[in-house]
This record gives sequence, structure tokens and C-alpha cells, in this order.
Amino acid sequence: MICDSQGYPFYSRDFDNEIPKVDQALLSGLISTIGTLGRQLFKKDIANISFGSGYDEAHIFIVTKEILFKQKSIYFIFFMKGQCDVKLVKDISTTIFIENKNILKNSDQFSIQIEQKVDAIINHKFNGLKEC
Repeated sequence: MICDSQGYPFYSRDFDNEIPKVDQALLSGLISTIGTLGRQLFKKDIANISFGSGYDEAHIFIVTKEILFKQKSIYFIFFMKGQCDVKLVKDISTTIFIENKNILKNSDQFSIQIEQKVDAIINHKFNGLKEC
């Protein structure tokens, strides 16, 4: 999922049918709130929320990208079970951010094109994503 620090969801895609669907607006609002709280209390961005332990451990992994001069953050949110390649998740986030920065910085000018662009990036550059 991709959302901004104002709670606006830009994009969502499921790769694992075992993870239940969550309302995008609710989740993006929660991530936005946690991000604001983390910056105010700890002066840090959110990175990982963990559930469980060991083999059954699950994570919400968040990569934060700042949009300069807008005082706005973009959150790239990954739901993962077990261990995953954190470098791959960061590479995916960076690539999507760089190629879609103009759309992401203007949530008031949201375009359906972001869905097509992000899907194309994932399908062509990161086609083994399920097996991260």
C-alpha cells in the first residue's frame, strides 16, 4: 500500500490471499497517525510494526519518503510473514517514489495513472516479489 502522511491512500495491491483485506482509508489513517506520533515523541519515522514471534511472526514494514518543501511524507507499506529482504522492499519503494514523485506530492490531483505505473514497475522490475 502507498499512502501519505495526511492519510490519503494512493495505491494498494494484494500478493497473498491469506492476509485479510483491510479498509484502505482506515489503514492509511492509522499509519499516518502512528507516523505523526513517532515523529513528535521520538523524532523518528516508523519502520516496522511486529506481531507474534518466531516462524509465525508477521510485520507491517514501512518505508518513509519525504517530499521536500511540502512537509509531507509518503509511506510505502508492506505486510509480510516471516523474514523478507528489507533491501528489496527499500529498492521497490525508492523506484516507485522516484518514478511517481509528481503524482504522490499532489494528493489533491490524484490520478488513476499511479495504479498503472506502480503495477508496471512491480511487474517488470520486481516480478519475483512474492518470493522476497
